[in-house]
Amino acid sequence: MKQVNESWTRESASQPNAPTLNESVSRPIAPLTGATLQPPAQPATAPTAPAGSMQATAILLLGYAILITGNGLLGTLISLRLIQQQTPALVVGVVQSAYYVGFMVGALWGGGLIGRVGHHRAFVSFAAMSACCALGYAAWAAPAMWAVLRFIMGFCLVGIFTVVESWLHQVASNAQRGRVFSAYLITNYLGVGTGQFLIGLADPAGFALFSLVSALFSASLIPVALAGNAPLPAVAETKPAGAPGSRLARGLSGLSTVYQWAPLGVFGCLAAGLLNSGFYTMQPIFMRRLGYSVPDVSHFMGFALLAALLPQWPVARLADLFDRRTIIVAITTLAAGCSLLLFLLHGGVLVEALGYVYVSVVFSLYGVVTSYVNDCIPAEQRIAVSAGLLLIFSLGASAGPTLASALMALAGPNGLYLFTGIVTVTLATLTLKSLRSTPSRVR
Repeated sequence: MKQVNESWTRESASQPNAPTLNESVSRPIAPLTGATLQPPAQPATAPTAPAGSMQATAILLLGYAILITGNGLLGTLISLRLIQQQTPALVVGVVQSAYYVGFMVGALWGGGLIGRVGHHRAFVSFAAMSACCALGYAAWAAPAMWAVLRFIMGFCLVGIFTVVESWLHQVASNAQRGRVFSAYLITNYLGVGTGQFLIGLADPAGFALFSLVSALFSASLIPVALAGNAPLPAVAETKPAGAPGSRLARGLSGLSTVYQWAPLGVFGCLAAGLLNSGFYTMQPIFMRRLGYSVPDVSHFMGFALLAALLPQWPVARLADLFDRRTIIVAITTLAAGCSLLLFLLHGGVLVEALGYVYVSVVFSLYGVVTSYVNDCIPAEQRIAVSAGLLLIFSLGASAGPTLASALMALAGPNGLYLFTGIVTVTLATLTLKSLRSTPSRVR
């Protein structure tokens, strides 16, 4: 990788009048040396986001909370509806897999739409299309049509995730990025959890719940419309010779941008996808094979969502105060210790207690990794990088259940935590290597 000899500095957006959300947030970026960041020659106090930007961001998160509540309801509703229709297991798998195919396609190409029309219009477009798809499930019962709808939903949802994540990183300074992103993750966990309780409002076999999902998707447009304009992609600036290109990356070039500026982010985001999906899909099987009843498993998985929510803010606060790589090492070391104990245990109350500790630290990893990456990159690359990170996460999430189940077939149910131990130890080793090669970054 070529060395960048001059610092890249984003033009300040400070004006006599209160700035709008379209104005950029001043953020100096340190030069890249050997795929790592060096402290700037004259460190300055990182500016905070304008009050107007943060208010608009809070309104955006309100709209996102409404939308993700509907998506949480829809995911469970589709599974229940297919089971009631006695759909073969293979067909159910194909229908649900179509969502992840659309998710990956959207991560590749959805950023182009955001770059052309802006965050605000892109959110409205993706949410409106999702509302139409929600009604399509009630209008057509053919599994093939449902697979098409799931594909479209995956494409739209990853587009919305890209809008929200790039918006948040655009308005947040490096000093507050972790806390801003933790608010997004807390909103996500609360919304998905709330959506599960809406299942009991009507019969899954009827039209009402699909209508409710569509209404929630449509209602999410109201606060977003009132929030005003979203931050626009930064205007391309002249770069010093040898610097990574400033052109808004699209498709797979977003992966190249992440690897150029923050290669640790590629491995960190992939690990987060492997660990999150491995837990969600294989933890119930792990517990059932250890002798836990179905209600016990159900209660554990429900409380696990709360356990994942609680540490988000304190972990984000620590990540804003210290080098984020140090926090990644702490997270992965603690997760590796829990994995070792869970691999050795074969039942008892410690399995549940350690499981809560494990999920609370592992589900904090994605926010710290993405904040680290966005500390490193030029601001005009944030749309492409947000899409690239979601693509990496989705690739890990797709592979996680398969790899975990393969080790469970070899080592028994405890093989799940042999898998998580390998992933966390590998990421901790790579992060320590990054810390040794480059001093802690001054923020």
